Amino acid sequence: MDQLGYDHSEETLSSNIRLVREQGGEVFVAQVAGNVLGCVSAIIDVRLAEGIKGEIVSLVVSGEARGQGLGKGLILEAEKWLSGKVRVIRVRANALREQSHLFYESLGYSREKTQAVLIKKS
Repeated sequence: MDQLGYDHSEETLSSNIRLVREQGGEVFVAQVAGNVLGCVSAIIDVRLAEGIKGEIVSLVVSGEARGQGLGKGLILEAEKWLSGKVRVIRVRANALREQSHLFYESLGYSREKTQAVLIKKS
């Protein structure tokens, strides 16, 4: 998650994995020789306007392991887990991560819209 710009301790990341699973999602990890080199989560998202969709979230592959097919493998695992649960799978990627847009497009995803994300902290 550090490579995506998120600062997590082992405890906060473990807690987030537990929460994803408690909410009905799943987390997939790519390991090579006992080293974690990537991960992704798959969740079910339900919205009033859009209905139910699968969403692939937080894909990250270690910089030194990129280009070896780990990201594609993680996406395929997430898609397999989501199949049968939803008919549409969505991916959101930060507007600044143009390489990731090209990666997802190479896997058959197409751009649908651009939006702003606004946050209010309580």
